[in-house]
Amino acid sequence: MAEAVSPQPQERKRSMSQEDSEKVVKKSKADSPNATLNSSNLQSEFSSIINQLNEDRESDQVIMDDMKTRYEDLCAKQMELLNDKLQTAYKESEDPVNQRIEILNSKFDTIRQLEDDIDQFKNMLGKLHNDLSELE
Repeated sequence: MAEAVSPQPQERKRSMSQEDSEKVVKKSKADSPNATLNSSNLQSEFSSIINQLNEDRESDQVIMDDMKTRYEDLCAKQMELLNDKLQTAYKESEDPVNQRIEILNSKFDTIRQLEDDIDQFKNMLGKLHNDLSELE
């Protein structure tokens, strides 16, 4: 009934692993074999790591927004299907319910008619009793 939404085929890294950071340090050493690690080199590497983390976070946010949109669309479709089924059920049960309402209304009309007839009979019986009482 409900469809499962599979994650995007893209796989995202949440943060750089120990190996990745070692590669960055090795890369910087390989780029300048005679250079020593100084604060400006470290700051540059640190900045690139932070930039990569920020890019990963932005990418993660895009993925989360996409998932949210897909789940909202799926939920809207399911609600529409549920509403359609509910309306169909109402339409299918409408005729039998209306027929029963008509039968009940007809019976109520008959009951009202009988009540009126009984009231008339009681009034006539009361007048007859009064007339007989006067004759005696």
